[in-house]
Amino acid sequence: MNLEKWRLKPQQLTLLTAGLAYFANVFCVNLTYVFNKEPFIEFGFNEQQLTIANSSILIAQHIGIFLGMLIFGSMADKKGRMAILFISVFTYSIGTLLSGIVHSYHLFVFLRFVVGLGLASELGIGLVLVCEIFPKEKRTSTVIFIATCGFIGMFLLSILAKSYHWRTLYACGGILGIAIMLFRFSNFESDIFLKTNDSVRKKTRIFSLLKDRKIYYLILAILPTYLITASSIFIGVNYFKGLKITAGQSLMFFSLGAGIGFILLGVLARKIKSRKKVIIFCMASLILLAFSYVVAKPIIHHIFLITNFLFGIFVSYQFELLTLTVEQFGTNQRALATTLVFGVGRASVFLFSLLIPVINILFNDFLYSILLLDCIVFFLGIWSISKIKEEYGRDLNFTE
Repeated sequence: MNLEKWRLKPQQLTLLTAGLAYFANVFCVNLTYVFNKEPFIEFGFNEQQLTIANSSILIAQHIGIFLGMLIFGSMADKKGRMAILFISVFTYSIGTLLSGIVHSYHLFVFLRFVVGLGLASELGIGLVLVCEIFPKEKRTSTVIFIATCGFIGMFLLSILAKSYHWRTLYACGGILGIAIMLFRFSNFESDIFLKTNDSVRKKTRIFSLLKDRKIYYLILAILPTYLITASSIFIGVNYFKGLKITAGQSLMFFSLGAGIGFILLGVLARKIKSRKKVIIFCMASLILLAFSYVVAKPIIHHIFLITNFLFGIFVSYQFELLTLTVEQFGTNQRALATTLVFGVGRASVFLFSLLIPVINILFNDFLYSILLLDCIVFFLGIWSISKIKEEYGRDLNFTE
């Protein structure tokens, strides 16, 4: 048997590394949401204190995300994609592993901050790396592969959460990331990055990127995906308590939809040669679903889960948006920009979960509060994506 044909090329190993890293990333970040009671009960909190305990954890994790996307994102543009990718994976893996061992609530909060530091930049750096090392004709398929790995991580967690103790799954998430680090499947660095001279790399400045309007347009365009994530999975489960649906079940159907969406939307974008049109189509579909969600009120178990499945399909446009971000910026700002868009989007889940109860004071109905926020965020999202120039299949060998 000829084993040579089964041997992966360095580029393929790099793609595998980025995919496995995102698998571990999604698995680790969703542990906090799936196990939102069990750790705190072990730490001695009662039912009335759970909300405050959960909020403290999420605040710590999202402060870590904000700092991590700035630190690791800018380092990836100066020092190299692969090296910083491994540092990012190692950071959140150690934090997750230790989170499953400690018995102190305050130490647990600190470790979720450490996890946030690592989680913030891993996907952005991984996407930039594979987009730079593969030909533009394969850009869509490589992004689909990474997105699918994340879907598998989310889906696997939703299944395992039913049967395993929270400490066991925290340990598994941490060990998986460390294994990626130890095996070091690939050390293949981007040629585009290596060809960029040191003087250009040193021009990477956070403040210069923040002066570019494109970054704000792209951030506004990703926010709808995380508003839907916050409302449909976690807030929806609490609102429809009578349906007896757990966060794990909701996450499972959402991730199934996302897994299908990654492939369908990627193929559609490649066929019509436009990421912008796909993104606008998904935003319009999501706002229609949100209206039906409020008007029809999914009072039947299956309807609620099917709605979450549909949300998952259209929310997956975020990967087309992140690929669009990669194509918008030069080599010396690309990793920071992509990390910033994804990091702010991910951190906004917590912001939305705080904002909805405040708006609810006006309406005294969670669904109408969410719908009002949907209308505002989706309007801004569609307006902002219309301001971005289509750069489908752009050659990435350029600098700012």
